[in-house]
Amino acid sequence: MPPQESADHTQVIAAGKLPGAGGLGGFMHQAWRAGVVLTLAAGLFHLINLVGPGRLNLGPLLVTPFRVFFAASWMFLIAAFVVWRERPRFDRADTIVAATAAIFLFRGFLHPQTFGIVFDWVATAAGVYFLVRLGLRGRADVKVLLISVAAVGIAQALFGLGEYMAKSNPMFNSIQVDVIGAAQQIQASSQFYRIRALVGHPGFLGAFLLGAMPLTMLVLWRRRLLLAGAMALLVVALFLTFSRGSWLLGALVLLPILAFRARYWVRRNIKWLAPAALVPLALVAFNYWDQDEVSISMHDYVLQESGLRWVGGNDGPVVAISGESTGLQPLNKFIYFHVARSFFNGDKEPVTIVIHYFDKGLGAIRVDYDSRDNSPGNGAYHPTAAINKTNSHQWTTAAFYLKDPRFQGRENEGADFRVVDDDSIITLDHVTVQKGKLALPSLVMNQWLSRSVSISTRESLFPFACNVLKSSPLGVGVFNTPGTDHHAVDSLPLTWLMEFGWPGLLLILGLAFLFASEGVKVWKEPHGAAAVLFMALLAIILHGAFLMILYDKPSIVFMAAMAAIYASIRPWRRGGAVVSVTNRDCML
Repeated sequence: MPPQESADHTQVIAAGKLPGAGGLGGFMHQAWRAGVVLTLAAGLFHLINLVGPGRLNLGPLLVTPFRVFFAASWMFLIAAFVVWRERPRFDRADTIVAATAAIFLFRGFLHPQTFGIVFDWVATAAGVYFLVRLGLRGRADVKVLLISVAAVGIAQALFGLGEYMAKSNPMFNSIQVDVIGAAQQIQASSQFYRIRALVGHPGFLGAFLLGAMPLTMLVLWRRRLLLAGAMALLVVALFLTFSRGSWLLGALVLLPILAFRARYWVRRNIKWLAPAALVPLALVAFNYWDQDEVSISMHDYVLQESGLRWVGGNDGPVVAISGESTGLQPLNKFIYFHVARSFFNGDKEPVTIVIHYFDKGLGAIRVDYDSRDNSPGNGAYHPTAAINKTNSHQWTTAAFYLKDPRFQGRENEGADFRVVDDDSIITLDHVTVQKGKLALPSLVMNQWLSRSVSISTRESLFPFACNVLKSSPLGVGVFNTPGTDHHAVDSLPLTWLMEFGWPGLLLILGLAFLFASEGVKVWKEPHGAAAVLFMALLAIILHGAFLMILYDKPSIVFMAAMAAIYASIRPWRRGGAVVSVTNRDCML
């Protein structure tokens, strides 16, 4: 049993009574609460910290909204402890977090060239965790923070819907990027548009939306119409990220929850639901397989032409490459193509050109096509809007909608269009020309299939990581992962394995054991608020194992805050919950 003082402390907080709530300490606590809400919002609305007005350099110190609110919240928290004359109390969960932070800092200290960025991430993760963990004083704090995170999720979804309709993210037009080696501005591309909202990356946005969904269900459970609208927004936004990992995790983690919650309704209406689900599936399948298109595949050194032919020329030589990517690469910016006349013979209808390419370099790509524009010098090489590459070193897909193609072979060597890369370093793997705009089923299918290579890329990292582990049993050091131009590979466990060596493997196993043991406890009490928070954490951890959660600030902020609240309200904690809450305590 814990000491009597801790038990009394637990009972006071569970009752929702704040020591000195009416005095200076109470004022400091309210200021802390407001500061934490703003800190979480600024961390989750990550792009506001990257735009010009959101970044202020004061000598060696970089000031952003997140850092301002973070520092102010800590000041209010420390002031409250001083006024109340209390000392922070720690339990096993806090010790695990502190030990993990110490390990990362120690490994970063051994590599001074990367210590700054290591300290930034550790300070963010551990700082947000302890800021929330030590400041929680009652049910009202838990409710306010959960409502705030759910509200941020809905706001992200609304922003994302507007972004998709406009096919533009205005925040990207003023984001200064210097961490990848070049001071420049980046823009959201117009490829198969994947929303980024205010998180900054479709995959990371998908992770946050997944984590926000259980919290939204918890907070709005008594407001059924509002809950239905909010969940619809979140689901649509998740769909528009076109993040396959997020979709799969949503199906594996969230659909069982919804099925369990609505099991009686489903059971009563199953005879109507089954045939109703088959109708849209049949329409989707028919729409996809009935599409009118020509294509060419350039993978594995073999040109597989189906109504679309590659055309060489004096200014369009190409080279077949392999290694990091396999396909055709231009030697002089241009790759030319000819469309079969049986597919398009002067038809006055629009087409969509879809290219699958390896994103390398920081230049722009576009399509110059033979158009119906009769102005001198423009008709045969009419340019589309350009798409900015991001040097992600991943396969991606871009779509160019041509309103007025002529395709009468007026380009060099009788070509109808050419793909233009400013850097001359992209690799083309597949090109398709479809009549009209891409229908939604085709859009989804192309998004899904276009990045299939990324799965094999991740699979190839396993033997690579094992070889690094054999040659460096104690790891290569934080942010020193070899074999990539980025400071991390795409899988967080593999990154830990290479950067920490065998200690990293123990860290992975320890984290897996921690989640497994907590999962068993959650399984025994699946209806409580702690179980909902655990589900949100599980979703974002699993997503992070597939992507780069360690290097994604919104995911770090979300995970740290939810872990702190979970550690405070879980009823199976030794001595009971620090803050005792029920589902109703968290609901609007």
